Amino acid sequence: MIAGPNGAGKSTLVERGVVRAAIGFELTSLNADVRTRQILIADPEAVDANLRAAIEIDAMVVKCIDEGADFLVETVLSSDKYLDDIQKALALGFQFGMIYVGLASPEDSMTRVALRQAKGGHGVPKDRIMNRWARSIAMLGKVAPLAHRLYVYDNTSSFEPTLIARKIGARVELLAPGRIPEIDAVLTAPDPGPA
Repeated sequence: MIAGPNGAGKSTLVERGVVRAAIGFELTSLNADVRTRQILIADPEAVDANLRAAIEIDAMVVKCIDEGADFLVETVLSSDKYLDDIQKALALGFQFGMIYVGLASPEDSMTRVALRQAKGGHGVPKDRIMNRWARSIAMLGKVAPLAHRLYVYDNTSSFEPTLIARKIGARVELLAPGRIPEIDAVLTAPDPGPA
């Protein structure tokens, strides 16, 4: 899973091969934004393209798990919709890894989305960006204990993303404490047990 708030740079990291480099091989990539664009190319009048894409990606996640196929899903992680899928995959013997791409504030998310939109990308309403930033970090705290491997990046700067935390096995290591205090807090909170 590659997760993080709107505008954090998740797709850019996938395109740059960060996931492939981290695990050593290519995965089937599931991305609702990419699927939305495909739907709109086929039917420019599709007012429900976002919803259709989300439903299709969710179904593909389930299919990959059922078939035992390795895959990558990109998500804002602003809800618990993938928790059941992660738990099912783990029960079936999958290894679960996550790259989380963070931004220092919801304002950084809004700025990034505005820049993306100015370049022809998709926009997101500001109130959604604000809410999703906090919910995404809260969900990181719930999902991190399930991950066999976790890499957390601060992508606030316009330079290269900075690895600020990692988990290999059971231990989370903060590599740059204080960069995004909200992320530090959820990663160092006591494990609440099964989600």
